[in-house]
Amino acid sequence: LQQRGHVVTRIDPIDFVLLEKPHFAYPPGKAPLKLQEVHEILKEADGYVCVTPEYNHSPSPALLNTLNHFGSSTFSFKPSAIVTYSAGQWGGTRAAVALRTTLSELGCLPVSAMIHIPKAQEVLDRDGNIIANTSTA
Repeated sequence: LQQRGHVVTRIDPIDFVLLEKPHFAYPPGKAPLKLQEVHEILKEADGYVCVTPEYNHSPSPALLNTLNHFGSSTFSFKPSAIVTYSAGQWGGTRAAVALRTTLSELGCLPVSAMIHIPKAQEVLDRDGNIIANTSTA
C-alpha cells in the first residue's frame, strides 16, 4: 500500500494496557491518551486492512478486543479488507468469516475478496517477510 502512495498506520494491540473500558464510554476528551490517539487514527482512516491469525477458528482475541473498544460511527461506511493466516491448510478462512461479521456490525464495508495464507510458518519469517524460494506447488 505504501508503494502505491497510501499512508499506512499500524495499530498493534500489544501497544495497549488491558483495555477495560471502551473509548465511547468516556466523556469526550477524557479517554486515556493512547486510546484517544488510536480513535483519531481510526476516525481519519479512509479504510482498514485487518490482519489476524486464526485462533480456535476465530480472529485474534486481541484484534477483537481492540475493534470492540470503538463505536460503530468510527468505522461507518469505510471499506475493510481481511488478511488471515494459520499454520494449517486453510490459512485462517474461518477466522476471516467471523471477522467479516464483526466488521460489518461496526459499520465497515468488507470487500468480498479476502487473502488467506496457509502454512504461514513456511511462507513468512518471524518478522512477516516472505521467505525467498517459497514454492507455490
